Amino acid sequence: MLWAGVLKSYKMAKIYSNIELSLDQQGEIWSASNGATRRTLVLINKINEQPGDFLRANLGTLDKGNHSFIFINEEKGEDNRVLGIFLNSAYGYQVLEGKELFSNYSSGGYGNSCSQFGIYKEGTLLEVNTYKNRNTPSYYRLTNNGWIEIPVYEVNTSEIEEV
Repeated sequence: MLWAGVLKSYKMAKIYSNIELSLDQQGEIWSASNGATRRTLVLINKINEQPGDFLRANLGTLDKGNHSFIFINEEKGEDNRVLGIFLNSAYGYQVLEGKELFSNYSSGGYGNSCSQFGIYKEGTLLEVNTYKNRNTPSYYRLTNNGWIEIPVYEVNTSEIEEV
């Protein structure tokens, strides 16, 4: 049986990651899977540079078989969008606001173990889960200056009860 994959490409100028990426070598630079038979998430570097706070590149995605890939490719053309790659190998996350361009996950194992990654537009707000959701989640927003952590009390101010 043959598995067909759909390769998508996202042109962009400014890309942020929530974790520091080592782009001084080409190939696989991050991967996660929650078991031998679960989906494997892979970030592939196709450029040779060490970014500062952000990198300039095009992103490509591919779902093929039991693997999902995000490719960091050489930039072609000029685009003023701000996009972010979010990588999580713990307990997954949800999009509360904003636009998700691509995402996939690998779940299984102890508690609510779920590795997840995705590509997001500027303004996206993510809620990052904790082990069995026992602790308050963390919140991250993609801004023009990268991923910033948002204090829990600033996420939904309409829930604050006045006395």
